[in-house]
Amino acid sequence: MRILLMITLAFSMMMAEATMIKDPKTNLIWEDNMHVSEVKITHIKAKSYCAELKLGNFENWRIPTLQELLSIVDYKRYKPALVNGFNYSNKDTLYWSSTPYAKTSDEFWGVSFKDGATSNASETYDRYVRCVRDSQ
Repeated sequence: MRILLMITLAFSMMMAEATMIKDPKTNLIWEDNMHVSEVKITHIKAKSYCAELKLGNFENWRIPTLQELLSIVDYKRYKPALVNGFNYSNKDTLYWSSTPYAKTSDEFWGVSFKDGATSNASETYDRYVRCVRDSQ
């Protein structure tokens, strides 16, 4: 019984690690699973999704800031312009950030991992989200 429990625990830890990436430069932990490349949602839903997300034993997920999203862009790469290690990304559209667009109250900045470009979008548009959390 004890061996079975240890095997189950080891397997669940492997699965959790496969859904998260830790950036050693920033110490941020990023969501990296099929959801980040397949599900488009509004900014309001993205905020709820991240707040309710549980990966492994981790909670306290959030929408990343624009600067945090830009920290995982690799401008030497294209489709995706992401640093090595990430397995999932939609290469052709915007990912939400929590950084508001200064000119209007209902828009937020985002990053396209096609080429690392930034743009703004209305919070009512459907876009992708890659949640993040601090490692502490």
